[in-house]
Amino acid sequence: MRNPKFRSILPNYKKSTLEITLLEGRKTKAYSLPFAVLKGGKRIGNTNRFTSLEIDKELGNQAVSYQLQDETRGDFPADFVCYYCDPTYDWSPLNQLKRALKGKIQSANLSIRVLADALHTSPSQVVRLFEENAGSKQMLQLLQLAELAGYHIEFTLRRKPAA
Repeated sequence: MRNPKFRSILPNYKKSTLEITLLEGRKTKAYSLPFAVLKGGKRIGNTNRFTSLEIDKELGNQAVSYQLQDETRGDFPADFVCYYCDPTYDWSPLNQLKRALKGKIQSANLSIRVLADALHTSPSQVVRLFEENAGSKQMLQLLQLAELAGYHIEFTLRRKPAA
């Protein structure tokens, strides 16, 4: 069971991210959380900066509270950072997709060989696609498999305004 705690958090206005260091046991990991995922995140920037950004000691360093110049307040737990930034996190969108596909494939009684033929790859590669808590480098194959299973996945890319 993961129990991440905040070690440090700093805003990076050039990249529009929060530079976060989480501590799990004795290991530290650095993450960059985009402002856009925070409440009021679309307005965070040079014109609307953080006035306070504090790790909550009362909650065992597992939450952060913040306030912006426009009086917007918010907070988020350490798991929120893992959800958006860590593909090995149990509840990350990638692992949720893997679990959904695994369930759908098991209920359809499809063999690994049939899936491998549909994806034009080897059976061992298909098995690796479904490994939980492992960052998948075969995202294209995973998306193809999702489409074969009847899921529709969309990504929206937005152009970053010129500085």
